[in-house]
Amino acid sequence: MNKIFKLLAPQSLVGIAAVCAVMLCLIMAMNLGFILVADGVFVRPISFYGVQAIVVGAPFVFGFTAITTYQLRLQRHLSLLSRKDGLTDLNNRRTFLELAQKRLDGGNAGVLILFDADHFKRINDKWGHAVGDRCLIEISHRLKWNLRPSDVAGRIGGEEFAVLLSNATLHEARVIGWRIGQPIPYRAVDNGPHLSVTLSMGAAEIAPGIALDTHLIRADEALYLAKSKGRARMVIWEPRDKFEENAA
Repeated sequence: MNKIFKLLAPQSLVGIAAVCAVMLCLIMAMNLGFILVADGVFVRPISFYGVQAIVVGAPFVFGFTAITTYQLRLQRHLSLLSRKDGLTDLNNRRTFLELAQKRLDGGNAGVLILFDADHFKRINDKWGHAVGDRCLIEISHRLKWNLRPSDVAGRIGGEEFAVLLSNATLHEARVIGWRIGQPIPYRAVDNGPHLSVTLSMGAAEIAPGIALDTHLIRADEALYLAKSKGRARMVIWEPRDKFEENAA
């Protein structure tokens, strides 16, 4: 049904003109067929009936095409809104998990990184939620500027973000994480004081045969260790015995 709907509501002017032309031709053919069956003969030139069908049918064809085109555009817009975070324009949690799972299903290697804005509650408490929103927007800009087209990014919580670096090594993840993790500047108000926020990062290397939920748990454990070690840093997940050794 969706394919038929999309076929009847093309996005280009050429496509719209083609649909209108085909529908008008069908109306002309149906009109001529009806007259032939009803009267058994054309009492007027065929061209007359063709013009008659166009004059009568054109308003309905154009109206139908306009409505279906508008409905399709609205559907696409609503679909986009349902998949994006309204504030940062990054993928929302559900979309990020779907795209990340597709990468894993495709056998892609890489590194999963969780980011958390350091002391974000203090920002909201001191400057207000509007300033907190500005901070989150600047974080999203930093992510977009430093990621590759093949990477997947999303806002998965209040001040928590996630990135799946497709086919990246741990060394590449450290380099990208270092660039993203530099203090991110923003302003409380226009012409107000310059502020900055740092990020704590937990990374987990994608391992074959391991579920996405497990990678998320590992990255979250690494993120917790990054916070406990002073924040504003990246920690790579390791087996628990090594974690406890590093945290000691």
